[in-house]
Amino acid sequence: MKIHFFFLLWGILCFAIASNAQIPNGGFENWESNGNPVGWWTNNAPGVYTTITKSSDAFSGSWAVEGNVASVSGIGVGPAIISGVEGLGIPINFRPAAITGYYKFTSINGDYMQVQADFIKSGVGGVGVGAANLNPAASYTQFSIDINYLTGDVPDTVLIAIFIAGNGGFPNVGSKMFVDDLAWGSSSEVKELGNGIPYEFALMQNYPNPFNPSTTIRYSLPEMNFVTIKVYDVLGNEVSTLVNEEQSAGIYETDFNSDRLSSGMYFYTLKAGNFVETKKMLLLK
Repeated sequence: MKIHFFFLLWGILCFAIASNAQIPNGGFENWESNGNPVGWWTNNAPGVYTTITKSSDAFSGSWAVEGNVASVSGIGVGPAIISGVEGLGIPINFRPAAITGYYKFTSINGDYMQVQADFIKSGVGGVGVGAANLNPAASYTQFSIDINYLTGDVPDTVLIAIFIAGNGGFPNVGSKMFVDDLAWGSSSEVKELGNGIPYEFALMQNYPNPFNPSTTIRYSLPEMNFVTIKVYDVLGNEVSTLVNEEQSAGIYETDFNSDRLSSGMYFYTLKAGNFVETKKMLLLK
């Protein structure tokens, strides 16, 4: 009996850890009768305006979140969702490196879409934060936002907020977003290897290749340049932006995580000034 009780406790503990290791209803497959995704607060005001709806235009599964700017007496109201019942956050018992997901975004007159993750312990914020504005994207594109920790604490609650706002004013009708498959992920940090200044631009073959679920991409820059590295599927759809910043001369590497992608061939492209190079990589699950 004692052995059975031990395994029962162990199973409960493992289930609790596994549950906290995922974002509840991060794929937005479950919806309430009032039109809100289960476990998420929205700024919908029944009878006045609706900004958040269920959409069958999903990256995976049956449903995704669709957010549209509503007009109330000629004033734009941007869509917003926040994790947890009444937007009070969801439990967590570890320190994830990044928040990832897939999105589409149409921007009117400079409206921006932002994703935030704020980590709290015992009701006090400031444990860690991750936030980024996402670029417009006509097809589903992966984002990965690193979490910066400000203390050594392990958080117990995280507030995830996703919204559209105006650039210096109210947002504009016509701006819209789709969000799907939120998850905790590994860091997308670009590492400078410090092996001196290379003589030429180069994009190396990813390793390992084939890979599952993550792989490393190394590249070299002989001079300072604005650098982008993007990943595309076989149809030419952008699925992830790994690098999008100015970098000094040096040798770098960055990781690509494919947790939410299906098996197949993908392409990654390095652009730095006039230099462009593309290589293939194979995801096998």
